[in-house]
Amino acid sequence: MKSLACLLSPAICAGMLWAQGTTVPGLNLGRHQDVSARAMALGGSFTGVANDFSALYYNPAGLTSIRKHEGQFTLEGNNLGAKGWTGSFPSRQGNQENLAVQSFGLVLPVPTERGGLCFALGSYVPRTFSDVLTYNDALSPQRGPYDYRAEGDLRHYRFGMAVDLSPDVVFGFAASYINGDEKIDIQDVPATRYLRSYGGFNLEPALLFKVTPRLRMGASLVALERFTVNETFQQSGQNSVQQEFSVHDPLQIKLGLCYQGLRYMLAADYKAFNWSGYRIGLHDADFLDNPGFRTEHVASLGGEYMLRPWPVMLRAGYMYNTLVGPDLHPTYNIHRVSAGAGFIAGGTVDISAAYAYAFWEAGSSQAYSENREQRVLLTFGYRY
Repeated sequence: MKSLACLLSPAICAGMLWAQGTTVPGLNLGRHQDVSARAMALGGSFTGVANDFSALYYNPAGLTSIRKHEGQFTLEGNNLGAKGWTGSFPSRQGNQENLAVQSFGLVLPVPTERGGLCFALGSYVPRTFSDVLTYNDALSPQRGPYDYRAEGDLRHYRFGMAVDLSPDVVFGFAASYINGDEKIDIQDVPATRYLRSYGGFNLEPALLFKVTPRLRMGASLVALERFTVNETFQQSGQNSVQQEFSVHDPLQIKLGLCYQGLRYMLAADYKAFNWSGYRIGLHDADFLDNPGFRTEHVASLGGEYMLRPWPVMLRAGYMYNTLVGPDLHPTYNIHRVSAGAGFIAGGTVDISAAYAYAFWEAGSSQAYSENREQRVLLTFGYRY
């Protein structure tokens, strides 16, 4: 049944290959998420905006837009619910809740005679492994309901810089150390547990073009990402199995537009994670396997409106995110609507809050899962 959980999970994994006895583990690609309240309220449309600490993730080239030293800290609250069912058996509802630090960091602009130069460092969690699936089936009278629960995330510790190449073109670059942990518990026959630790790095060049005084266009590319995975596989009645795997992630592209009006801002983003180029294998293998994922597409729109004369910003956004599993049959992909507000006091203190509601449904010939996720982000910023 483990492979079925991988089919229905929004954070799709390659579990079927492991179950069939190859060297590829059931690795979880994780679920994409935004890293600050303002960016999430805008639907994730921040590659062209990129004018606060969040630029370190969305588009490092935007860092030169920041003229003051800036510190930022974001808290996250999350509730994930999933209703699972198979055949004519009664459905079951599973839930997961999480409260954590999402991101934090510091931006350090450098005074120059002309142009701009800026450095930044910080940490954020752009992908979560959180997932739940539970349902009744023919085995439920003997072993209870089938239950799949995943916890953990991938955290990036990143250093970035940006420099003005000309009045209208900015170049940025960022490098990340990637670290994370994941735990998967599967209540089936037999009961199974996966414990995984991740470690690696990525490199991301970026550009920002000031097309007109009001229109900006951003582009960012994760050109290289490598990491290793140490996995402990535990099954009731069996000895633990430990293995180390190498992972080569594919190109990841972010494109964005931003139009700044007198009292409003409009933004749009497109992100592509080319998981069809994802490769994984044992650490000492001569070649890496292709699990057969599809490319993940993320499209978003967002807007911001200033309530003058008060220093209050109202925000709203929408995001569409495709599911990528090779054997997944989405009834509909991930849709997410979001809203939020920001308050700036004296040009120094910035407090932003955002709420997002996401929903998706997927299944196979054996079972279905209907998912609902609520997420709240609260960001505190200080400029000096």
